[in-house]
Amino acid sequence: MNRSLCVSLLAATVLTPLPALAQDADEADANPRLAEGIPEIIVTARKTEESINDAPAAISAFSTEVLDERGLNDIADIGNQTPGLSFSQAFGRDTDRPVIRGLGNVLAGVQFGVESGVAIFIDGALFRGDIQSLNFDALERIEIVKGPQSALYGRNTYSGAINLITKTPGDSFTGTLRARAAEYDEYMVSGSIDIPIAPGVVAARVDGRYYEYGGQYRNSLTGRKVGQEESTNIGATLYVTPGDNFRWRTRVSYEKQDDGSPALFLTDAGDNNCKPGFRSANYRTSSFAFPFWPVTKTSTNDNQYFCGVIKPGTVALNNDPSQVLFRTSPFAPFVPTTLDGTAVDGYYKKRWFVSTNMSADLGDSGWTADGIFAYRNEVARTGTDSDHSDAFVYFILNPLFGPAGGVPNPAVDNPAFANTHRSLAEDVSVELRISSPQENRIRGMAGIYMYDFSIKDRDINFSTGPNGFPYGGPGSDEETIENTSFFGKVEFDISDALTLGVEGRYLIEEKSRTEFTATGSNVFEGERTKDFVPRVTLDWQPTPDTLVYAIYAEGNKPGGTNGSAGASIGRESYEPETLKGGEIGIKQTLAGGRVQLNVAAFYNELSAVQLTTALPVGGGALTSVATNQGDAEVKGFEVELTARPMPELTLSGGVAYTDAKFTNGCDDFQYTLNSGGLLISDALNPTPAEAALCSIKGNRLPLGSDWQANGAIDWRSNISNNSEIFANLNGSYEGSKYVQVHNLAETGDTFLLNGRAGVSFGNLEFAVFGRNLTDEDSIPLATRWFDLRYGIGVANVPPQFATPGNGGTAAAGDPLADRSFPRAFFGALRKGRTFGAEVKFKF
Repeated sequence: MNRSLCVSLLAATVLTPLPALAQDADEADANPRLAEGIPEIIVTARKTEESINDAPAAISAFSTEVLDERGLNDIADIGNQTPGLSFSQAFGRDTDRPVIRGLGNVLAGVQFGVESGVAIFIDGALFRGDIQSLNFDALERIEIVKGPQSALYGRNTYSGAINLITKTPGDSFTGTLRARAAEYDEYMVSGSIDIPIAPGVVAARVDGRYYEYGGQYRNSLTGRKVGQEESTNIGATLYVTPGDNFRWRTRVSYEKQDDGSPALFLTDAGDNNCKPGFRSANYRTSSFAFPFWPVTKTSTNDNQYFCGVIKPGTVALNNDPSQVLFRTSPFAPFVPTTLDGTAVDGYYKKRWFVSTNMSADLGDSGWTADGIFAYRNEVARTGTDSDHSDAFVYFILNPLFGPAGGVPNPAVDNPAFANTHRSLAEDVSVELRISSPQENRIRGMAGIYMYDFSIKDRDINFSTGPNGFPYGGPGSDEETIENTSFFGKVEFDISDALTLGVEGRYLIEEKSRTEFTATGSNVFEGERTKDFVPRVTLDWQPTPDTLVYAIYAEGNKPGGTNGSAGASIGRESYEPETLKGGEIGIKQTLAGGRVQLNVAAFYNELSAVQLTTALPVGGGALTSVATNQGDAEVKGFEVELTARPMPELTLSGGVAYTDAKFTNGCDDFQYTLNSGGLLISDALNPTPAEAALCSIKGNRLPLGSDWQANGAIDWRSNISNNSEIFANLNGSYEGSKYVQVHNLAETGDTFLLNGRAGVSFGNLEFAVFGRNLTDEDSIPLATRWFDLRYGIGVANVPPQFATPGNGGTAAAGDPLADRSFPRAFFGALRKGRTFGAEVKFKF
């Protein structure tokens, strides 16, 4: 379905019934927010409670009622219904990569310290884990705050923040039970109960969920399902209000996730269709230096890359015992042998998260003191065949080449790219702030924030068991983040309608990586990040129904370290990525509270964009590190419209356009593609001739879409005094995303349509639903990767590279040929059309 048709359908879905509003507008009550109007949502996006329509910022919010009505079950669903937010499930439910307003990073969540620019907060506390398996039934509200939020929120919110607010216990004994069943062996059971221990003083809430999904796709090598998901969530909240001047809320949550190998596929480097050169499958073969690297594919295709939309492929993973080619010595023949490619399989996590919020009124002064304390403990175990193909390769040298050589032992050794490891992550955060009376003409807030994070990681092979190598020895490492910052906000009512707000944060952040060896350890320190990030807001509210605002803001994505891989080539650390930008917006309530229109336009300039750079380490080998080698600008707009022409009918829709492009920059592989397969001398300091071939100026930033649109229709009608019938239809369009900075390979446009309908009888509700009704099969995301099946040796050497060394220089001073593996892409398969039913009971 083409882009214009998708957007038109969504717009028509939302706008068709609107003429009926005109005849009803004169009958509206003097109160702009009628009982039958759009329900008001109170948000805390600016660390104070206020109506979303009165907050001078671009905020999309979802109440628990909206989550239920539309059947939104995870953060991917939220992304589909939020203009300006893109979320792609690139690794199943692991490695979240939210992108707000086009600011993404292909290394986010993959290389330590490199982050997406969007931070997640649960009940006001920073949450650095993945949230795809979160229990959405425990949420009161979700707030998507767009644009730079570094001044008020702190670290890693330079493109936005996602606030998840859990439900607070009530003063009455109530509970909810929900059960769901759907195709592909999907089952879910959730429940909650509110307990008033001492009415008006102490209340508690307990909630839980069990979820299971059997998977839709099969591994072609083993015949077994992939993409299975299973998780258990348990949470308990205690809310204490011993008096009018003190509020204390503590939540403890436990989560266990046990997912299978994700449904990932690898394209074939032999199918590449553009950019001919030496980095192609045509010039690769077996290598005498790596005798345990079988070549299973050959090709005469000399194209180095794929241009166009990547189509879904076949899953072929060595994640269970299967037949592969193996030899018992460097000179023995390869024979089919049954071997396992991963010592452990899937994504396993066990997580505790504790947060405490305390708020105290300081006497009768109107001043308040607030504190937020949070602790997270997460044990994770990962096992994936991360060459994403049927390749079964050992990076073991021929013994003739020195003491590093040997013979692989399949009972012990992992094959290449077997991503099997165990980690323990812990973080602690503390935020303390004091606020003046909010009714004052001049009001303010000041605070201090401290954050400490560490992750201890250890490799797993077939001999170690699931806990991996002993921590502190070879195969283990530790990474840390320490952040301290001071922040404040002052607002001044210039008049009854005009307010000026100034925010600022001074931050200090340090990152380190310790790599353990047999004889000790090596510590690598990233450059200390120090910065002051301001935010200035001017808002004008001439009537209660109109808000106009303008914002200037700066953001900071801290720098970090590349560890030993970067140190060996002089790239031990990378610098912060910074942003300066502005936003203007208007929020308009119309038709007596039955229509809400929000419009925002923005412009941002990015400096020292963090990119992945493959640099030579000698002998034709490469290593990828994070570097700062580009600048960019981002501009665009967002429109959100909600209408309730009658109490039974609610319409909503949105559209976003984002133009995120590099204004300058040099990428190493861009040079390889344009030069016919050569290595650049230094991507950070290219020669004039190299700069012309490595430039990414004008290219779009990867992982984000240019156009997004969404729409929803919700209809509810009483059929008796305590019975109701309801139906919801919601859809989304997202433009194609480039998977890398080269702007050649892309995901394709995506149009999703979901529906839900049912009936309720008092406290009992039945519903049926359908997800992805169009059976959209565009891939959520892809990543540039190696294709090991063609080997690492050099074949069919072209004349310009036919010099001693088989791939050396053609003449003195000429650049080296890129002898690394051919490039392909691994991608994720989207869940197809699914039908199911659910029942909910309240008491």
